[in-house]
Amino acid sequence: MKIKKLHGWLAILCFSLFLAGLYGQEEHVITLQVNTADIQNPNVNDFCSFVGQEPGVSNEDYTIVASVGDVVIWRGVSSSSPDDVVEIRAINHQGDRGGRDIFGQNQLQGENGQVVGTIQNTTEEGADYKYQLQFWVYNNGTRRGGTYNIDPRIKVIGQ
Repeated sequence: MKIKKLHGWLAILCFSLFLAGLYGQEEHVITLQVNTADIQNPNVNDFCSFVGQEPGVSNEDYTIVASVGDVVIWRGVSSSSPDDVVEIRAINHQGDRGGRDIFGQNQLQGENGQVVGTIQNTTEEGADYKYQLQFWVYNNGTRRGGTYNIDPRIKVIGQ
């Protein structure tokens, strides 16, 4: 009798863990690859792309798809030198050009070269919203140029 009860409790536990996995938050790591040897303003998009970005998709059309409660982490890497650093400085909601603020604040500040945000709100009717990703580039420890900006998209689906 005790074994049957134990099996019943184990089945309930497994089912509960399965459901938690289906509805749990997800972590999305978005990595920006930058040709740090050649990047220059205003042609930033000619020198960078996102890991996993499909051929023919511009940086402006690159879209992250996530859900409320998901965590999004933006990181940068150099595609031209292991000694160079790409420091993600901020993620800025594009207000009048981008719909509702999905992170609960207009700007997410970077820390230790990356930006982390938890999605608070859905995008309306499945729309893509623009945000501005700001980053700095360091060549062998020396900052190159000013602040670089690109404007990808994010779509938040379901809850």
